[in-house]
Amino acid sequence: MKYLLLLITSLTIITLGTSCTKRDDVNLEAIYRDAWASDSTIRSIITQKNETAYRDPSGLYYIILKPGDSIHYLTPNSIPIVSYSYQLLNGSVVASSFGPTDFDNMSLKNHIAGWQIGLRKISKGGRIRMYIPPELAFGSVGVPTQNIPPNAILVSEVELVDIK
Repeated sequence: MKYLLLLITSLTIITLGTSCTKRDDVNLEAIYRDAWASDSTIRSIITQKNETAYRDPSGLYYIILKPGDSIHYLTPNSIPIVSYSYQLLNGSVVASSFGPTDFDNMSLKNHIAGWQIGLRKISKGGRIRMYIPPELAFGSVGVPTQNIPPNAILVSEVELVDIK
């Protein structure tokens, strides 16, 4: 019930804020319906797994498996060195690092939004499991080369090995 009230309030605020602009190309109802469906699906999966996860206001659900050293945190311009995996909700692993990687010196701000939000919740040496809704991952496009379908909810487990 709390989520429904939050959704209705958010929709009302956004509708009022955008009512003065002419935007025939955006279907806000579909966007919020999809976001609501993702949130409901993620909550259901977490419940089935008997896990306790936190929900970020962005819609990202996360479980801090190991907080890290509590000293070294990422900034948007930091280059995270991570070991990671991406799974679909059916459990199939679609991407994995097989060891630490820095993605060719890619700064945090150039990673998917789910990682930008989630990885800042741990420090160097930390480990986090994230349930990433499509709008914070690869959206309606997906990544066909990695078998990540459009609108996929991803389960990503990441260890922050080091920070450049």
